Amino acid sequence: MTTAVLSRPRAPALGRVAAALALASAAVHLALLDPTSLGSLLMVAMAAVCLPCAWHLWRSPTASVWGMTAAVDGVMLVVHAQMLGGASTGMAGMHHSAAPSALMWLGLGLVVSQLALAGTAALRR
Repeated sequence: MTTAVLSRPRAPALGRVAAALALASAAVHLALLDPTSLGSLLMVAMAAVCLPCAWHLWRSPTASVWGMTAAVDGVMLVVHAQMLGGASTGMAGMHHSAAPSALMWLGLGLVVSQLALAGTAALRR
């Protein structure tokens, strides 16, 4: 008797790279946790938002998955840009220093990279 093993087609490399970036983005959000701040709850929520995108990008990066990833990244880009722009109004419980941290810049770079990958994926379809 022979057994047939069903194998899924490999997810495109672009989706795998984007999934790794989404996991890195979640890690950056978790690294920014401050146990003394209520704003840390928001950081945990933002990290949790990255995980479903990473899962779907890794397994089957369809056009709708890329679209949702781009939408979430677009929102995060706007939030990060406001924080980097030195907006005087901050979220309650969040501590903002005069100069953005290296983690903030890393997070911004990850978001921009994911948006670029989503754009590339859209052009390939």
